[in-house]
Amino acid sequence: MNFLRSAARRLTLVRLASFVFLFCVGTTASLAQVSVLTQKNDTSRTGQNLNETYLTPSLVNATHFGPLFTQAVDGFVVAEPLYVPNLQINGATHNVVFVVTLHDGIYAFDADSSTGDNASPLWYTSLIDPPNVTTVPIADQGCPANGYSEMGILGTPVIDPTTNTMYLVAKTLENGNYIFRLHALNILTGQESLGGPVEIQASYTSDGQPVTFAVQHRMQRPALLLSNGVIYIAFGNMGCIADPPSTGWLMAYQASNLDQIAVLDVGPRENAVPGIWMSGDGPSVDSSGNVYLVTGDGEFDYNLGGLDFGDTVLKLNLENGNFGLVDYFTPYNQSQLDQDDLDLGSSGLMLLPPQAGPNPNLGLVAGKAGEIYLVNQDSLGGYNSVVDQVVQEFPFNPNQSFVKIFGAASYWNNMVYFGASNSPIQAYGLSNGLLTTTPIAQTANTYNFATLFSTSSNGTQNGILWALEQIRSDSLPRGSLLQAFNATTLQSLYSSWLSAATHLSIPMVANGKVYVGTQTSLAVFGLFPGIQPTGGNGQTGQVGTKLPIPLRVAVGNAYTKEGVPGVTVNFSDGGEGGKFSNPFPTTDAEGIAGTTYTLPPNAGTVTIKVIRQGYVTGYFTETAVSDSAAR
Repeated sequence: MNFLRSAARRLTLVRLASFVFLFCVGTTASLAQVSVLTQKNDTSRTGQNLNETYLTPSLVNATHFGPLFTQAVDGFVVAEPLYVPNLQINGATHNVVFVVTLHDGIYAFDADSSTGDNASPLWYTSLIDPPNVTTVPIADQGCPANGYSEMGILGTPVIDPTTNTMYLVAKTLENGNYIFRLHALNILTGQESLGGPVEIQASYTSDGQPVTFAVQHRMQRPALLLSNGVIYIAFGNMGCIADPPSTGWLMAYQASNLDQIAVLDVGPRENAVPGIWMSGDGPSVDSSGNVYLVTGDGEFDYNLGGLDFGDTVLKLNLENGNFGLVDYFTPYNQSQLDQDDLDLGSSGLMLLPPQAGPNPNLGLVAGKAGEIYLVNQDSLGGYNSVVDQVVQEFPFNPNQSFVKIFGAASYWNNMVYFGASNSPIQAYGLSNGLLTTTPIAQTANTYNFATLFSTSSNGTQNGILWALEQIRSDSLPRGSLLQAFNATTLQSLYSSWLSAATHLSIPMVANGKVYVGTQTSLAVFGLFPGIQPTGGNGQTGQVGTKLPIPLRVAVGNAYTKEGVPGVTVNFSDGGEGGKFSNPFPTTDAEGIAGTTYTLPPNAGTVTIKVIRQGYVTGYFTETAVSDSAAR
């Protein structure tokens, strides 16, 4: 028995050393902090977070990963949450996630915890004051089929970390008047700054005719863009032509003082209805400061001397208080797209990292027709009534008869990802400036995705593709599934039901956690705390006798590896007949809990589980031998 005790102690020391090693690794990893300041992570709208050191394909599964907590909010969350680490708020340092709602509410939450002082928002700002100032009822806004009940803050804000300012656009109904305002909030306090807010109004003369920005039926769905000290804001319609005027506008404001710089209506005849909505994608910007956006259905007549740009990729610059058209691309079959409600502008333009080959600067766009266009940023292709003059063009999932793509592609490690209704997610390889025309990976199942993906990885390693699947089957309750896939193989890793997710929303990934807005809350997913055996594992003793070494576990935070005190765990041998001195011990100040164990009356191997809901289960393996075997 002395030999058995000695061996068990050596094993305990090895396991404890492993736990300490994990603590060191976790502490090092926690230093890698990333901010998410704009929709899809960057102004190229690639969707990639290359600094994710916690979430790996081996850990994102139902055993190690899942819901951590939720925070209640006052309305639908459609905009992507944003994230800034290490902010000093209310006298303490917090990693902060920012959430905006259709009820015109703005929240700052601690990004890692919802307990204690973090049970409430770090700050909350409401931009309404009933009954005189309210959100816009959807009956007034128009197009109720999207499931929204009101219109407030829809487009994803943008944050300037150099001034700690969040820029956002809110819509209100004030004493019978419909108003858009540009707000600049201090992210440390939630208070207005830079002299804001300012009411958004616009008018100019186009081809000798006055053009005025009308508010009631317009929406501000695209994410805001901050580039070179300028805030770009795009507007469109709710998807209902019956609610005019609803043409698309782009406006530019000086970030430092909220002065309006330039405005542009992409359908100035007002009845041609080319809107800018892009499924919430923001305008993208290249290294020269040119801004790209994609319009929806509507008349296109620029080639005939007109000023209407339906179903068009626009490349614009800002000079001397005006938007200038640098270049554009319109598909040859634009009139058919318009007729069939197949907006090219159901997604924005994603700009690819510089590529090898003859066209180093490329962009990708695919609309509701399911056609993928690879365009040259330096020569978009204009309009040709016979053939599109682009770098590459081919259909997504040609075997599917009815494909609609919403949202721009996402990019990671020379792969681009598209999803659509009732289709598999497909990944295309990118080499020498061209895409593979058939997918190099695809999911085993079909899904009902918008291409509003985000990717997380540690550089070129451990890539994960994240998405929200819209569930609209008549046989199932409506909602969404948070889905995670291996970004290299598109093998499914994880799935979790969200009964109240919103239309065309996108998961945000930062520093080991995934943040998803729903109709009632912010849902936070991440790695579960672990229960690690640190003493008493692997012992052998006579049946019916107490093991000489108590069973001990360390309960550790998955991110900091620090012990978690005050946690009650359950030791169970699954009904094998053994006895614990305390099957429900609570961790001490260092996160340690323990019990003694008396072996069952029958010989054999006993697996002991240490369980707590929302924690990774710990396992002990003990052996009971008969009296004769022991002798």
